[in-house]
Amino acid sequence: MNEEFAEAIAARIRGRLSDTPQLAHLAALVCTTPFVPFPLLRDVRTHAMPRSTLALEAELCQSDVVESMASDGFALLRGPRTGLRHAFRAAMLGDERPDATGLREAMASGLQFLSPLLRLEERIVWSYVTAEDFLTAVDEELAHVVYSVVRQRRLRILEWASGAMMRMPEDVLQAPSVWLLAQLCRAVGLPHPELSWPEADFDRSLFREAMALVPQTTVGIARDGSRLFVGPVSTQRRIGIRVPATAPVSVRVVWEEQPQGEELTEVDRTVRTVTCGRNPVELIGLDGRVVRLEPFHGARPPEEWERSNLYDRLEEARESQRTMRAQVLSVSRGATGYVVRLLDEPTIHAFLPHSKAEFPHLSREGLGALLNGAILVRIEVVDRSSQGVMVRRVRSLPSRGTLTVGQRCRGRVVAKDVDGMLVSLNEAAGVDQPEFEPLLGKLHTKDLLPVPGWEPKLRSTRSYPLDVDDEIDVVIVSIGSTNRQIKLKMTEAEAPVAAGEVRIGDRVMGTVRQKSYNGIRFDLQGWATAQGPDRSPLPSGLTTLVLNTELSWEGRWFFGGGDAREYPLQLGDRSELVVTGRHPVTGEVLSSLKRLIDDPGRTAVRQLRPGTEAFGVVLRRRNRVWRVRLEPWSIVATLTAGQDVADRLRKGARVRLRIERVETLERKIRASLLRVVETPAPDENDTHREP
Repeated sequence: MNEEFAEAIAARIRGRLSDTPQLAHLAALVCTTPFVPFPLLRDVRTHAMPRSTLALEAELCQSDVVESMASDGFALLRGPRTGLRHAFRAAMLGDERPDATGLREAMASGLQFLSPLLRLEERIVWSYVTAEDFLTAVDEELAHVVYSVVRQRRLRILEWASGAMMRMPEDVLQAPSVWLLAQLCRAVGLPHPELSWPEADFDRSLFREAMALVPQTTVGIARDGSRLFVGPVSTQRRIGIRVPATAPVSVRVVWEEQPQGEELTEVDRTVRTVTCGRNPVELIGLDGRVVRLEPFHGARPPEEWERSNLYDRLEEARESQRTMRAQVLSVSRGATGYVVRLLDEPTIHAFLPHSKAEFPHLSREGLGALLNGAILVRIEVVDRSSQGVMVRRVRSLPSRGTLTVGQRCRGRVVAKDVDGMLVSLNEAAGVDQPEFEPLLGKLHTKDLLPVPGWEPKLRSTRSYPLDVDDEIDVVIVSIGSTNRQIKLKMTEAEAPVAAGEVRIGDRVMGTVRQKSYNGIRFDLQGWATAQGPDRSPLPSGLTTLVLNTELSWEGRWFFGGGDAREYPLQLGDRSELVVTGRHPVTGEVLSSLKRLIDDPGRTAVRQLRPGTEAFGVVLRRRNRVWRVRLEPWSIVATLTAGQDVADRLRKGARVRLRIERVETLERKIRASLLRVVETPAPDENDTHREP
């Protein structure tokens, strides 16, 4: 990183930086990261330009290539940043080819100030500017991201991916994993670049797993005895096959002369033709679903005869009003109804409108109670031209079976909502679906058993340490007149499972086994360490659960619970834990990560004095009283504000306040407002009320 390298950088860029080689040199060396922490800037300058001064850093921060500044760093404008990256790559791969090993080592400590995803983005761009064959490394890095999204349902990662794809160089976007991330962003409605079909070889198993989150679409096929036509459904291509709704839509066609298959893309907009003769053909979607077409004999292809007979049977079922069994698969696009599969005709996916479903009133989370459940339907519409089928649900008989008020029984959790759980009681009542209505009992948050680290006043039921399909013991509180409104109360199991050879306060070593919304489950190994004599090794197969509220003292986890799947621990990672108790129902050991250190908020309360000034972030309000989280501690102060500033004190606003009163034992703090530092953009969903 000598003066010749600085001049090479300046010669390859335009604008103000080209007139100052040293400034261009420093800007190029930090352009690989989307956000430049000040410690990183300092380390890079002192390593690459030891004779320079702080004035060079100040000049860069004040230049017109900087988009925004914060208290801990700055970001470069997109245009200059892109130009610097191209110039950096050209200089690194040109005749100069300087050794960047020392620079990379100097950057290591400064990059630690970035979040894990931003560090990943920086590594990708660094591969781009320093390696000729960078796509292989980029694809490997982002393949792990795709697996995290798909296997662990860490959908919040897609918010980073949406922005990262707009920031990364265009050449990087050719990696197959980038194309997959764009499709996943498209599936959840996030902005993404429009990318062409990846030309490089890709891992089909990775594509199959990712397609589980992508909705389906239909393309039409037709054969004339010598050719296969694949394109949009029309009167010429009346037989539809379901494939993932990617952009572009792709189908692989395999036949005798092409055993490896030929990839057909954009078949949702154009007609693609394959000369396959009368041989059998396989059409394979990106999700791995295979449609096999039999050998062509006679004047019409066999699939047309089969499809015609199928719709004849559907027409007969519609005319006779025959009751059929169906399985709810998913919510339809636009949430106007449900997609169901007819169990008697498993190749048919029918549409069940909300008005024809008459399901019990459930929230979006609670809808999971009915997905994959068998219901009774009758066919109402059969449209041969568009291959559409619409059905209506046949109401089952309402029955409470053997359930009585005050009865103790065992139920299965089928859904978790913010304010409670839905519990299936059909098995306990001795009634089957779909002959009878599903017996769904509601278990409100206040009726859950207390668990260490979880309080009903502060937490939602979503963070309670029970997952869907877990069985629990409940007591019937009341049954409505229609047998559909059943209220429950949780009770402890008669013989809870032993917690194992551990005690509260023990420190144990665990390996991450599973990550879910409400916590992380660890496998425990070795010995429990605590004050006192050594004890015997822990029994094999012992697990422990760390609730999301026990992961960190940081406000996001301590107050909101957060999503434990986003916590920076991966499957197989080892960590020390503190045992806090056991689950009152399952008997599983409950542990904590945050209790490895003292509560910084409690320490801060003891240090705060009336008259102290501090910054805070507005959480919510009730009437004229606001709750503000003090920075950098995870403690809450109450703030009373007048009507003149009420509009600016919306959720997320950053304020400066003065401490007026501190009650250490009750951990209560009262403060007065000095000024509003920063006001967020208005949110349509923010009602400024206590939830």
